[in-house]
Amino acid sequence: MDTASMTRNNSEFKEVLFERLNNYFKNNRISKKANWEMTLKVTLAIVWWAASYALLYAYEWTYVQFLLIYIFHGLGQIFMFLNIAHDANHNAVSNKRFVNKSLSYVLDACGISSYMWRLMHNVGHHSVMNVHGEDEGIVAHGIFRFSPYAPWKKMHRFQHVYVFFLYGIASLDFVFYKDLEYLFMKNNKHIHDVKIPLSEYITIIGSKVFYLIYMIALPVVLLGFTVGQMILAFLITHFIMGLAASWIIQTAHLLEINKFPKTKNDFDFVDHIFATTTDYSTRSRVANIICGGLNHHVAHHIYPHVAHTHYPKLTKIIKETSEEFGIDYRENRSMYKAMVHHLRLLKQLGNPTS
Repeated sequence: MDTASMTRNNSEFKEVLFERLNNYFKNNRISKKANWEMTLKVTLAIVWWAASYALLYAYEWTYVQFLLIYIFHGLGQIFMFLNIAHDANHNAVSNKRFVNKSLSYVLDACGISSYMWRLMHNVGHHSVMNVHGEDEGIVAHGIFRFSPYAPWKKMHRFQHVYVFFLYGIASLDFVFYKDLEYLFMKNNKHIHDVKIPLSEYITIIGSKVFYLIYMIALPVVLLGFTVGQMILAFLITHFIMGLAASWIIQTAHLLEINKFPKTKNDFDFVDHIFATTTDYSTRSRVANIICGGLNHHVAHHIYPHVAHTHYPKLTKIIKETSEEFGIDYRENRSMYKAMVHHLRLLKQLGNPTS
């Protein structure tokens, strides 16, 4: 097929794709926002978070028993982040801004700023996926080399090994460093000229203090555990939380089978999504429940304002339309396969010649 034919074919593909995606909602007379499944997940997530925390105080547990419940509560926080906060920060839960804004605060309740997330993720990721120096999602303080355009360090030779440990501190990075780094240092191009309201300074700092009080101080005061025991429980729980969240998030974009554009202008909007994004486990009901739609990542980037419980249907349309027009839609059938591709990228970029 000559270049002109390829261009026409690609243009027609996008027109047909969006028509079919929009017709899914129109013909079925359903909203792009939360359906019954999304409402159930929001309810379950909040109940999980609140009930698991209350359970910590319901009985005189041994430290080991307490730790297991504490970890279960931490997993509830990740479930809330993936299944409520992410959608709410994309205004995908409701047509009412107040509802989305209110639900976004579940992220602040877990020690991470919803305001900073909206700013850095919605602006600093969704239009610049995998672009070095632009995509906030591949900023790693130099610890990891996630792009062939990123500077290489000797330590990167082993990044495919130490990833199994350092991904465990990802959530701690948000709680203790990343939000505050952007708030006070503004050392990212997407926030340089942003005038942050005083109310957000108060909310960001206040929510982190609140988080540390209920996660560490209250069990010490009310249950009699030592500060050392609670810090250990906090670190173990966040290590598990960080691993879970990192592997779910990183295995959509950072794969050796994806492209790493030099600039955001290398592709147009839709082509950029297909070039830099690979779905995984889209046939798995368990993955669909847990991941908050992030395993349907192509659909998420095409329609970030749509509730993630619609993504399985949208992904089916994307797959069928891509196949019809010969467009390269990629999917790893399992998360394990996605993890393998991610590790291959890390090992590849650990080589100074890559």
